[in-house]
Amino acid sequence: MELTRLSRKQTLWVFALVYSFAILVGAFIMINLYDSGNGMDLVLATLISNVVMTVIVFIGSLITKNSSLYDPYWSVIPIVIILEWIFIYDSLNNINVIFLLIAVLVWGVRLTYNWWKNWRGFSEQDWRYTHLQERAPKIYLLTNFFGIHLIPTLVVYAQLVNAHGIIKSGSETTSLLFFLGFALSILAPVIQFISDKQMYEFRINNKGRKSCIDEGLWKYSRHPNYLGELVFWVGIYLMYLPFAGTLNINIVYPILMIALFLFISIPMMEDKLKDRPGYEEYKNQVSMLIPYRKRISEDDKQKVES
Repeated sequence: MELTRLSRKQTLWVFALVYSFAILVGAFIMINLYDSGNGMDLVLATLISNVVMTVIVFIGSLITKNSSLYDPYWSVIPIVIILEWIFIYDSLNNINVIFLLIAVLVWGVRLTYNWWKNWRGFSEQDWRYTHLQERAPKIYLLTNFFGIHLIPTLVVYAQLVNAHGIIKSGSETTSLLFFLGFALSILAPVIQFISDKQMYEFRINNKGRKSCIDEGLWKYSRHPNYLGELVFWVGIYLMYLPFAGTLNINIVYPILMIALFLFISIPMMEDKLKDRPGYEEYKNQVSMLIPYRKRISEDDKQKVES
């Protein structure tokens, strides 16, 4: 049977099969490389297992002819990795680790739910992947592996290094900075949930029309869902900072995530939306990320209208 003919629920078995196999292989590699602390550093061992899992999912995307097989990887695998680390360090009784796990679970479950809510089956894939394929079909195999699969895996894993610092420390000392980070990490999925719900309802109410959303959170930020994602990882870094003792090189990791959105995800999205009626005016009035409504002068209004 062709995968495009599978029902939405039936495709879940394909995801379950591919991801279960990837997770089992990844766990086997990580545990054997780490060897209970007598072998490779755990962060490096997990990185290698993470890359192997990505390769497995990539091969699955080639078999299914749909790169969106990778989409839930962003939110599912971080939870798996965090749980593996907690198990290895036997730190589930640590209050700081419990707060970290709560934050990651709230973020990951919400994001995975949103993916499933919007998933339609193997008959279609994320428009960005198709766009990359159409722009450069001859190098799409490389773009697919590095751009769609490997780079996102590495950028997200870099964020998890900060989470590893919290788990490994074993410290139960808390601080205001830690709880500020936790508050941001919980606020972030709330922002994403509200913005995604508003977008979903807007699409339902404007089905068949290429219109521009300018309501709810979208009235003050052109990408509130992306803002929520960035706030989450900044929150994780702030949770980690008290255990680092000082500002260190790990601040590069959330900066990498911010750069990914600022220079790749957001430009691609805005390029797609640029021809929609009213989008240029909307762009001139609404902030890209940080929520605020711009004041537009009469001269600017005339330029937009012309």
